Amino acid sequence: MNERDNIETSLWEQIERQFDRERSAAVEVDLKKEILNQINMESYKQPPKKEEIRVVQRFWSRPAFKLGFTFAMGAFVGFLIFSLLNVNLIGTDNPAPEMKGTLYDSRSFDNMRTADVLQYESPLAKAVCNVRYSAKVVELRIELSSLYPVKSTLEFDFNNFEVLNVQNVQVNDQSTAMAAANFVQINNVGDNKFIVQLYNKNSLPHQIDFKIYQYDSPIYQNSVQVNKE
Repeated sequence: MNERDNIETSLWEQIERQFDRERSAAVEVDLKKEILNQINMESYKQPPKKEEIRVVQRFWSRPAFKLGFTFAMGAFVGFLIFSLLNVNLIGTDNPAPEMKGTLYDSRSFDNMRTADVLQYESPLAKAVCNVRYSAKVVELRIELSSLYPVKSTLEFDFNNFEVLNVQNVQVNDQSTAMAAANFVQINNVGDNKFIVQLYNKNSLPHQIDFKIYQYDSPIYQNSVQVNKE
C-alpha cells in the first residue's frame, strides 16, 4: 500500500469517527408527535383581541331631540307661511275665501249716519246698496237679484278702510262673497242679501265705488261718500 492509499484510509476513518460523535450527541425526535403538537397549537391559537370602539352619541343626534326639532321647525314654517299669506291678503288685490258671520254688532245700523242709497234695476238684474257709517264702522247692506250670473264689487282705498266682515244674510249655493285689502266681490245668481262692514280708519271724506258686471262687462257704476261732516 502506497502513501496515497494510506492518506485516503486515514481520511475515511476520520469521517466515520465524526459521524459516530454526531449520532451519540443527537436527541431522538418523535416527528409525528411534534407535527400533531404544532397543529393543535395553531388551531387553539386565539386571534388578537380587537380594541373596542365606543360610539358616543351627541345630544343633538338623539332621536328625541331630532323629533322635537322637527316639530318646532314645522310649527315655525307653518306660522311663517300663515303670516306671509295673511300679509298677501291685506297687501294685494287677490281675493280671499268666502267670509261668513258677524264680527261687529250690526244692531246700531239705524243709528248710523246715512251716506247714500244706490239703486239699479234692469230686466236682468236689480241691486240696492244702502250705505251708513259711524266714527268707527261703515256698513253696507246690499240686495242683489239676477236671473243670470252677475258680479258686484265694492272698491275703496285700503289706507282709509279695512274689511271687518262679509256676512251672507240670505244666500243660495250659487252665490259667494270674497274680500281682499281694497275690495269686496260678490258673485250672485238669484235673490240674495249681504252685509259688508268696513273699519273706518279716519274721519276724512272718502269714496266707495259700487259696480255691477255681467259677463265681465260693466252694466252699472256709482260712488258713495262717507264721513261727509
